[in-house]
Amino acid sequence: MSIDLLPCRFSFSPSAAARAPGRRGITLLAAGASPSSPSRSRSMGAPSVWQRRVRAAPSVPSKQATRPVSDNGKTRRRRRRKPVEEKSDERGCVPSMEEASIRVGTLYQNGDPLGRKELGRCVVEWLRQGMQSMASKFASAELQGDMADLDAAALALEWGSADGMLGFVIQAQPYMSAIPMPKGLEALCLKACTHYPTLFDHFQRELRDVLQSCQNQGLISDWRSTQSWKLLKEMANSVQHREAVRRTVPRPKAVHGSIGVSTNKVKLMQSRIEQFVMHMSDLLLIERDVELEFTQEELNATPLLDDGSEPPKPVEYLVSHGQSQQEQCDTICNLNVISSSTGLGGLQLVLFRIEGGHKLPPTTLSPGDMVCVRTCNSWGKGDTSCMQGFVYNLGEDGCSITLALESRHGDPTFSRLFGKSVRIDRIQGLADALTYERNLEALMLLQRNGLQKSNTSIGVVATLFGDSKDVMKMEQNHLTDWGESSAPDPRISGRYAFDASQLRALSLGLNKKRPVLTIQGPPGTGKTVLLTELIVRAVQQGENVLVTAPSNAAVDNMVERLSNTGLNIVRVGNPARISPSVASKSLAEVVNGRLEQFRKELERKRTDLRKDLSQCIEDNSLAAGIRQLLKQLGRDLEKKEKEMIREVLSDAQVVLSTNTGAADPLIRRTCSFDLVIIDEAGQAIEPSCWIPILQGKRCILAGDHCQLAPVILSRKALDGGLGKSLLERASSLHDGLLTTRLTVQHRMNDSIASWASKEMYCGLLKSSHSVALQTLADSPVVKATWITRCPLLLLDTRMPYGTVNTGCGEHIDLAGTGSFYNYGEADIVTHHVLNLVHCGMYILFYFN
Repeated sequence: MSIDLLPCRFSFSPSAAARAPGRRGITLLAAGASPSSPSRSRSMGAPSVWQRRVRAAPSVPSKQATRPVSDNGKTRRRRRRKPVEEKSDERGCVPSMEEASIRVGTLYQNGDPLGRKELGRCVVEWLRQGMQSMASKFASAELQGDMADLDAAALALEWGSADGMLGFVIQAQPYMSAIPMPKGLEALCLKACTHYPTLFDHFQRELRDVLQSCQNQGLISDWRSTQSWKLLKEMANSVQHREAVRRTVPRPKAVHGSIGVSTNKVKLMQSRIEQFVMHMSDLLLIERDVELEFTQEELNATPLLDDGSEPPKPVEYLVSHGQSQQEQCDTICNLNVISSSTGLGGLQLVLFRIEGGHKLPPTTLSPGDMVCVRTCNSWGKGDTSCMQGFVYNLGEDGCSITLALESRHGDPTFSRLFGKSVRIDRIQGLADALTYERNLEALMLLQRNGLQKSNTSIGVVATLFGDSKDVMKMEQNHLTDWGESSAPDPRISGRYAFDASQLRALSLGLNKKRPVLTIQGPPGTGKTVLLTELIVRAVQQGENVLVTAPSNAAVDNMVERLSNTGLNIVRVGNPARISPSVASKSLAEVVNGRLEQFRKELERKRTDLRKDLSQCIEDNSLAAGIRQLLKQLGRDLEKKEKEMIREVLSDAQVVLSTNTGAADPLIRRTCSFDLVIIDEAGQAIEPSCWIPILQGKRCILAGDHCQLAPVILSRKALDGGLGKSLLERASSLHDGLLTTRLTVQHRMNDSIASWASKEMYCGLLKSSHSVALQTLADSPVVKATWITRCPLLLLDTRMPYGTVNTGCGEHIDLAGTGSFYNYGEADIVTHHVLNLVHCGMYILFYFN
């Protein structure tokens, strides 16, 4: 009788001296049957008495076995692979380089079983085969109904004795010695086969599999109720077993390979990350709701004409949020959709014109402005649903405006614009869904991949979410270095002369093994100049750099600074929001410049095909073929654009974008960066900073958290911590280890700087000798008076006992902007400016 129980084929003997099987499976032979011819034993009608003597029987088919016969009566010959199998068996398991490097001296044994991680694949397989043979013996005794067999009974008796652990190990040795040891790993095998927890763990697993196979073949009803399994569980619950598997020495702490700290510490970091992500996600949602409410209030504040009045002409219907008398407006009504197209990077560009061919009204709308697009009736009343977009450009003819909409072509919301009157509203602080989604996406990536070995920014994540001991441990393992760079002397610069604090920041920023650096730059300390030099030197030492900032203006400022350095820089972002002065460095301009000849050739082919199409309208098959060629030309252009974008970004030494713009798939899928620099980081919320940080190996945060903070509309979100920038949080970590400060200002008189230093910088801000004593009177074109000799003048509009001078009270703006104005203070400033002008000063005012 032959029963397949496992992938191995065994026959059993009380001596347990079994050879390694040739193929896997378990065969229980009936009395009088030959192990070499199981098929013959079945055909001879074997009795039901089980054979006691057991030998290892390779699963080789009998030579007398009948060969399969084909339909034509000829015998089909099977292709034999015996020589290949024999060669494989002789060779056995081949250990990998990692397994071969395991040393017995470093193998740690305690109450835990040794597994593949400690022993390697080959040794574990060797243990499995030996314990499988031993488990098969128990299954044989179970099926024979003779658990009083001499060996089994002796084993059971030893389990109940004080020396049961040693007895079990001794009983297992014949089975283990019958299996050939993997070559080169004999020492590991000998040590593993004497470790009781390891042997017991493997034996328990193999016995379970054998008994389950018996149950599946109907030989037993319930494998858990078998006597052999009960004996095993009785041993597992014994005092001797529990003492043997008890950990007497603590297990060595597992270490995270990339950051060199224990896995327990990594779990603690991960829990901090998860709490941070959950908290920030809730705050972003709260802020998002307030932004939507504010946007809706702005839309509802747009006045409409009374129903009884005459419908105005489109050009006369101008609305400007409660200021209908002013010449310019930020709302345009009665627009019609003329055409749509796909711009670079997949932007959906829609061209609008005023009904009747009228000119656009005087408007405050400009390229880059966020707008709300809605359908409207002849009275200008807008629909409740709003589509977001931004102004791409204003037509040169004065009659059209092009918008880039977030909706994809074919979107039902997008299609509703066609054939309808449309109105465009520019809303201050319009809730931007894309920004919200990208911030959430960055938090999810931080939680999922932050501490993964494959994450290039794992050092940054571990530094910002670990404690001081973790940071020191990383340095002890030579994974990080918090000192200054050993690069060429930073004092040697052909562009600028740096002070001591700038030289220190430059040296720290060039250290490739420093994951995080925060540079606090108070006004006038040369932060932008320092970052420019830092970027140039980072590129010189072979690093790819991503530079971001929370606003387009700050990014364009860095582009202007880097334009004259000779670096290959690319500005990525919304073309409509990029300053004209740096438009030549934008990705769209660079790609369009390189594709100019290709586009001309493509347009020539399109023109020719359209001519051919106009001449063969009656031939449907030919016209269909030409239309397919025209579509193919469009696909060729799209493919060429994608290839050129990848080429431009891959060749760029410095890529610049806003924080949220760094989430653009053009950057994320194409580029990998060694260094990420975030300028004006004190004005950015922390979730937006993680968008670029997760794309680089290390990061530098530059800014000043003592100046402008992130703009938060929700008071609840602000109190919850959304207004605390990453720059401010990082500056307070690890006893200031991550932070350096620029301490010398080169802009203002020392009287002004001293006041700011005392109030905001703990007296650490000093003035350069070149500007410490300068006043307006030092200029040859300025008349020397008390006003021009006074470097700092503080005017208090309050009267004694705290009352305010007449006319100097604050008033809230009735237009609903949330701002305050003060006529009295404005008059004082006006008089002071006029006095300065009379002294020869030329004053340029900046309004933000």
